[in-house]
Amino acid sequence: MTDVIYLIAPAGHPNFGDEFIVSSWLRELAYRRPRARVILDCHSPGSAAVLHYAAHPDLTVTDTVWRLANQCSSPAEVATAVADPTRLPTLIPGLNLAKSVDVVHVLGGGWVTDLWPQHIRVIAAAASLGRDGARRFATGMGLFPGHGSAGELAHWWSLFDVLTVRDTPSLDFAPALPGEDDSWLAAADPRARGGLGHGPEDARLRGTIVSAQSDLLRIPVEELAQRIVRQLRELGTTGDDLAFVECIPGGDWVVWDAMCRLDPELTAGARYVGFDDLWAHGLPARAGQTWISTRFHPHLIAAARGAQGIAVSVHERDYYEVKHASVSSGWPVTDLAEPTRPGPGVEDVTGRREAAVELAEDLYPGARRGMLSRVFRRG
Repeated sequence: MTDVIYLIAPAGHPNFGDEFIVSSWLRELAYRRPRARVILDCHSPGSAAVLHYAAHPDLTVTDTVWRLANQCSSPAEVATAVADPTRLPTLIPGLNLAKSVDVVHVLGGGWVTDLWPQHIRVIAAAASLGRDGARRFATGMGLFPGHGSAGELAHWWSLFDVLTVRDTPSLDFAPALPGEDDSWLAAADPRARGGLGHGPEDARLRGTIVSAQSDLLRIPVEELAQRIVRQLRELGTTGDDLAFVECIPGGDWVVWDAMCRLDPELTAGARYVGFDDLWAHGLPARAGQTWISTRFHPHLIAAARGAQGIAVSVHERDYYEVKHASVSSGWPVTDLAEPTRPGPGVEDVTGRREAAVELAEDLYPGARRGMLSRVFRRG
């Protein structure tokens, strides 16, 4: 009998980090469960279907859980609607499918926090889905900041068989075990496709790469751009050796546009890697580069591939400071109020990758049974 695996993730926006996690797991499942039916439930299924169309041989993309969460006013109402789908007639086909699956797997990232309390309803849905005896996993979760949502989430997390978090502060908000960010399944591998490659060559050959965002900032975009430009001048960067990576289409361009206006000479000749280019070819990261990144996953992947860099934290509520610290690279985490010396990449790349793979083997055992069942399974 073919397994049916139900993945839940905030995919399709698109946002490179979230899509990278989805792509990493789909590739892993294509290896471990090529004959399974895999369903990806996300908030933007049209875009996600295009981004991930070839990642698994039997992939269906839907938005049942996210529509359910939007149409219910509380987590309890979500669970009631799962038990009796006639309450939401337009969702009956999707809910009947979701209630019949063998595995429900909530993919990681920093999307279940106090910043987005509506996502508690998504977790309540995940905890209520699956056939009798179905397994429920949540991996690589980042739950900080979580003081406001931890109490409401506690019941729903208790219904999961496996729950791992990617950073130490998140352990305060759930009965979880420490783990790795899901992206470690593919972070150090430059050969894969679907956002997981080594990037366009003309960008990868550049010595300095910037990845900067305009969302969730506590300072104006112009101020962030000014600080990055000052840092680039301190490093002696020239435009012909500079690239800028866009992780959210349109949103990150706002920072680049401000940088170009602040210093047209510095940015002249730079390579702008738009999201479509990034997704087609991967992150242009390699050893020998210097990175400046406000974003977490470019920091993780570039540091895993040996790049030195600076992690910039100028965001609300220390959300990104905790994420950057979880990489455990030598990159300083700074607000760039003053020029900063870049630090080295991740030392134990092999150990981080092996830990992610060992968990995948435990959840989806193949030729050999996972050796971590006694560690990762509760109850």
